[in-house]
Amino acid sequence: MMRVTNHAAGPRLVWPKGARAPRLLVPGESAVLALPDRPDPCLAAWAAAGEVRIEAAGPDGDPPPQDPPLRQDPRPERRRGRERPPLRGEA
Repeated sequence: MMRVTNHAAGPRLVWPKGARAPRLLVPGESAVLALPDRPDPCLAAWAAAGEVRIEAAGPDGDPPPQDPPLRQDPRPERRRGRERPPLRGEA
């Protein structure tokens, strides 16, 4: 069993082993899934790009303890438009 966490900006479809339909993971969601024995090229590409994180789940479904990542989102913050002045009360 593997814990798959979606860090992408949009949803990702993951097909668990033996399932009749894919599982939709929305941004920020994680699930413990039985993945196919063969490596999935889409999951591998998403993991290499930092869009999903795949870790081994412990016997009770929780991942083994690890050091927290330094940065959650590998993409820089993108802002659109011009800078807005602060609202009243903010300074």
